[in-house]
Amino acid sequence: MNFYIIICLLIGNILAFSSGGYMELDLGKNITNGEYEKYNDDGFAIRVAYSNNIDSSDFFRWQVSGQYISFYSNTYYDEFAMASGASGPSIKVTNAEDGYIFQGGIKFIPELGLFQNKGIFKPYATAGLGFGYFLEYTKYEDPDVNGSWCAIWDWWCDDDGGSLFRLDDIEQDEFNFMYSIELGANFIIPKWGDGGFDFGIRYTMSPKMKPIYAYEVNANAEELSRFANKINADYITIYFGGTWPIRTEDRRKTKSINKPIDFDI
Repeated sequence: MNFYIIICLLIGNILAFSSGGYMELDLGKNITNGEYEKYNDDGFAIRVAYSNNIDSSDFFRWQVSGQYISFYSNTYYDEFAMASGASGPSIKVTNAEDGYIFQGGIKFIPELGLFQNKGIFKPYATAGLGFGYFLEYTKYEDPDVNGSWCAIWDWWCDDDGGSLFRLDDIEQDEFNFMYSIELGANFIIPKWGDGGFDFGIRYTMSPKMKPIYAYEVNANAEELSRFANKINADYITIYFGGTWPIRTEDRRKTKSINKPIDFDI
């Protein structure tokens, strides 16, 4: 599953049936608020969200979002044993755990900004519902640019002699119901066409995520984790990125009015 392709298709379909709206694209740090059997490592995250006003409201938007989380990735090199007992070609092996979260929800954001400051600083709060797809997989690739596998199986090679060998093995995957709370703000730069910066924090919860043992907070994240524990947040994402409005042309065609022509006789 390719997260970027899914997100592009999702955004494309939304924009095709929407008029205007706002985009947010962020990079962030994901913090696991517990110890689980799997998907329990901290990692980086990519967040993308599209929102649009509800009936031209100055305070509420509907929002759809997607988030990719890289929990863990380890790459090493191994060799297959040949039937003769000799070592086979070197193989690049990557074991990883990823998460893909898709949600829809309601966003509260004052369009005029905090204290009606012409929409420069817009704090927001969002509640979302959806699902998460988590998977652990192992990927095998031939790292030899000269095509070491080509010496054994020619049909595994491309026209340039490089190996086409690649195998993805899904070790475990699962779908979970997810809900989240986002607290953040847009900082708008008028000279950027009403685009600007987006920053915030997302608390993501799932009823199926059961800790193995209690999470021990450290001094640097004590206050953050204390709040997360109160709302039973399984994952915390701190993100920063950009926001911009989607400009759509008015495609309504105006009908020309045929005016009568006066002839002077």
